[in-house]
Amino acid sequence: MEEKESWDWSTDLKEIPVKEWETRFNWVEEPCISPDGERVASIVNVDEMVFGICENGEVWEGEYEKAWSLKALPNNQFIACVCQDEEWTLAVNGEEWENRFDFIWDLQVSSDGAHIGLAIQRDSEYGMAVNDKPWETLYENLSGAVMGETGATAGVVQVESMGAADVDAFKKGIFSVALNGKAFDKKFLNAWDISFDRKNQSLAWGVRIDRERYTIAVNGTPWTHEFQSVWKPVFAGEGQSVLAPVRHGGKWKLFKDDKVFWETGYQQLWHVTQSEDKIAAIVAPSYGKWSVAQDDRVWPLTIDTMIREIRYSEDGSSLVAVVKDKDFWTLIKDGSKWKLSCDKVFAPVISADGSILAAAVEKQGRWFVAANDELITGPYDCMADPVISPDNSKVLVKGIENGVYKRRIIAL
Repeated sequence: MEEKESWDWSTDLKEIPVKEWETRFNWVEEPCISPDGERVASIVNVDEMVFGICENGEVWEGEYEKAWSLKALPNNQFIACVCQDEEWTLAVNGEEWENRFDFIWDLQVSSDGAHIGLAIQRDSEYGMAVNDKPWETLYENLSGAVMGETGATAGVVQVESMGAADVDAFKKGIFSVALNGKAFDKKFLNAWDISFDRKNQSLAWGVRIDRERYTIAVNGTPWTHEFQSVWKPVFAGEGQSVLAPVRHGGKWKLFKDDKVFWETGYQQLWHVTQSEDKIAAIVAPSYGKWSVAQDDRVWPLTIDTMIREIRYSEDGSSLVAVVKDKDFWTLIKDGSKWKLSCDKVFAPVISADGSILAAAVEKQGRWFVAANDELITGPYDCMADPVISPDNSKVLVKGIENGVYKRRIIAL
């Protein structure tokens, strides 16, 4: 919030020509826009097998054989995975990490931008690195890499070697989870969907015990109950209690600490989301019908295709869902569906008090910004997510129109 207050909310329009970049370079990849809207950057092809990063019309000093995964940091700088002399590293605003790897992926950034993490491969072994510091121990395989807000990292790792088609070795369990590079002792047939607690000190994840039995493991210790399937567990609030959607007795239920928490059984239940005092999840009350349950009470409407995500406002007063219904995308706020129908709806933004809901949307190949069920600006050729001002009186719109990047402030 303090960072947003320092942004320029008084200048109605700022422009940066970007179409001309196409005449300067062989090709220009899709633009990436900083959170404050003051900078726009793209990966550009300078020459055969030569790539660079163009930011506000100026090219970073470094030239690379390959570049990908360009992202904007919360502090309005840019990062990209880059390759030179067949070695990969991370470039942060043009400054490269010292460490070099055979490959890098799964680029992750903490919400304050203080920690940057990624998955790495080096000498046919795998692990993670944060802020240019790799794990001390690397493994034969790594999947499901995650990073917490404090820079703690975790991933599913292979801790036992296995010969080709060695089914017996696989059945005994060859996978564990590593926290900051150190694997837990317990091994499983499979493991996935790792979650951190609020302090980034404990982990919970889903595990497969054998062909038909699944459960939840917390810091390597599995729950006593076994299930037909499980989805991603989450830590409840600030403590060590764990919530998990599980398939139990032919229905999906929400369990807490290995016990039934929500009594209702659903055809499906997943994407558990929390505010300070409420718990919500995407559910299917009946086959092929989707809705949202909050504290085990279902919204009085159903969706026929899918619900992509749900999220709370900062104060927990509003719950928003991104849905596709009757072939079109729209938003639902606290059980009331927008009248606006779109071809696509991107990540919604909600004011801290829940009074304003906005999102970038696409209709017939053009981009707009919608706020509280009305289109407030557009069309654009492409856009970044809008930002609501700290006092809820304005929306920052970031989009490209006729080859010009435009940073606009729209009054509500």
